[in-house]
Amino acid sequence: MASCRSSGVLTSSAVVSAERCKLISIHVMNTGAGSVTTVRVFDNIAASGKELARVILEPNSPAIEFDMHGVIASNGLYLDISTGAGTGAAVSVEFS
Repeated sequence: MASCRSSGVLTSSAVVSAERCKLISIHVMNTGAGSVTTVRVFDNIAASGKELARVILEPNSPAIEFDMHGVIASNGLYLDISTGAGTGAAVSVEFS
């Protein structure tokens, strides 16, 4: 049985992995009210380069899971959480 690693629950932008890996899934939950929160995952160790996934959370939106089917991230994984006047998101990234 294959296994994967997890970033754990993150509430701010961070490097998830600094090495080549497979992106398995992303779990995103809005953590409050306010304006739109955007969550992006990059094939990089910064918020630039190839964007692998984008989730836009409206206020009071439900939790979302993206199954990424093992997309290869050649340069690592970076999680970017951007909020307008909102209160953000809680995100976990699963990878191997």
